[in-house]
Amino acid sequence: MKILYLYPDLMNLYGESGNLCALERRLADQGEDVSVDRKAPGEALEIAAYDWIYMGAGTERSQKAALEHLRPCAGALREAMDAGKHALFTGNAAALLGREITDAAGQVWQGLGLLDVAVRERRDTRYTGDAIARHPELERPLVGFFNHCEDWEGDVEPLLQVVMGRGNREGDSGEGFRKNNFLGTHLIGPVLVKNPHFHYWLLSRLLGRTPEPKEYLYEEKAWQVTYDALARRKDQPAE
Repeated sequence: MKILYLYPDLMNLYGESGNLCALERRLADQGEDVSVDRKAPGEALEIAAYDWIYMGAGTERSQKAALEHLRPCAGALREAMDAGKHALFTGNAAALLGREITDAAGQVWQGLGLLDVAVRERRDTRYTGDAIARHPELERPLVGFFNHCEDWEGDVEPLLQVVMGRGNREGDSGEGFRKNNFLGTHLIGPVLVKNPHFHYWLLSRLLGRTPEPKEYLYEEKAWQVTYDALARRKDQPAE
């Protein structure tokens, strides 16, 4: 299993490298030989050579730097997406795949163009908080945290439906995106570490089979404790 980790020095806020560490461990537990290429900006990228592509969250400035370096690979990323390759973009990395990003100063940055989405960053508002979100193929909801200033406009299939927290834009519970096997979510935490059932779902898709049963008791307990606390807060009446 060959994994491409894009720009870990630029895009690793909130310990997002934990998603990759967790996936490496689970793939190894399934008997997979795993190799990870951690690529820095400016290094050559052979997108088609990888089974899974990952990019985590960064600051708004780091996000724009990553976008500029990744833009020459837009065509190769689209080909990978159309060919059914797997990818995960977390936090504000997901916005890179849209048509454009208008930053807080009003400057428009051309996106990678894989999604029919225009992203606008708010100058005066930052969306932060805990989240509970449902995935259509999973019985248990996901938990996580979000911290961004983005409003998305456009036609995109959401990855999740938020029941606590904020979706891609005001008044819309749809969160993140799903296009073929390319996935994106604002949820951080990291999302694979905090949600072992979602991790299992992703692992099964990567392997193309049902994973061998393994116990990850600490991750399961951490999810339960977090979900119980957030569910109580969600259902508590406002004062």
